[in-house]
Amino acid sequence: MLRLASFVVAAVALAGAALAAAPSEQDVQGLYEGTLVGAKGPQKVEARLVACGKGTYKLFLRDVKAAAPAAPAAPAPVLPVVPPAVLPAELDAATEGDAVKFTGKIGTAAATGIWADGAVRLTVGHTTNLLKRVVRNSPTLGAKPPAGAIVLVGGTNFDEMTCPDNKDGTPQEWTKTEPVAIQVPRGGMYSKRQFDGSFRLHVEFLLPLMSEARDQGRANSGCFMPNGEEIQVLDSFGMTTYTGGCCGGIYKYKDPDAFDKFSLASAPPLQWQTYDIEYHVQKDGGKPTGKPRVTVFHNGIKIHDNFQLEKGAKAGGFQWQDHGNPVQYRNIWVLPLEK
Repeated sequence: MLRLASFVVAAVALAGAALAAAPSEQDVQGLYEGTLVGAKGPQKVEARLVACGKGTYKLFLRDVKAAAPAAPAAPAPVLPVVPPAVLPAELDAATEGDAVKFTGKIGTAAATGIWADGAVRLTVGHTTNLLKRVVRNSPTLGAKPPAGAIVLVGGTNFDEMTCPDNKDGTPQEWTKTEPVAIQVPRGGMYSKRQFDGSFRLHVEFLLPLMSEARDQGRANSGCFMPNGEEIQVLDSFGMTTYTGGCCGGIYKYKDPDAFDKFSLASAPPLQWQTYDIEYHVQKDGGKPTGKPRVTVFHNGIKIHDNFQLEKGAKAGGFQWQDHGNPVQYRNIWVLPLEK
């Protein structure tokens, strides 16, 4: 009887250890780079390892030569948009113990692999390739507001912003997630000031990891311009959705210029990202007229180039949408432009 009890205790302990050993999605998901040796010889590749919930993942591979070059310093990077030369590679993965195992094909060759200790070891034919995790931060991350800029969210002062009151009529408190960041409040947040001219807007945002969500449920928010147009905020790292619904999309009618599931611009969730938006308005007699045009950089990559919006120019404020997801914002400032 004592032996049986000892066996049960040991079995439970081992089961618990196995469960505890499963790697966290946060540690696994992300960008990886390395050299892939296959039938076509060595190729430098980039891999997007995307958490899909319940211990499953997708691994997307593409030729790293298609990646955009390093961006210049803040605040206004200028990069060409280079369409990715996509390898025919998409592998499924699932957690097994303290590792993640991959299966699929690269071209016509069978491929298997394993994630362990922060790296992906991918075997194609008889060759095992090592892909190491990399972090690419936006070149405008932490950009300081220039002279003449209006700080909307920065430090601990939110005097330039407002949000809806609680249901009982009391003021809603700002939820600070770090000394200089806030979670978008219930009902969204709005600039108190109205803007009717051209400007440059800098926004930093962090998306939660919602691995089991899909499409528009995956860390949804939005950045609204004074004319009411929305530049979508969404976790589009390795995920697709309808036209204009992805991260950086002009909502419902224009995708970013460099978007597919191998999107050049989107960073993994839980990593701070940036929008740098140039918004230009014509005026007649001091009043806005015609339709605004926007140039948008997402993490330093140009995703809209002097694009004309559908709605007419008008005076209005900025809005950051609450869609029920804990999206965070920080370092938001706007610089009005004379011309």
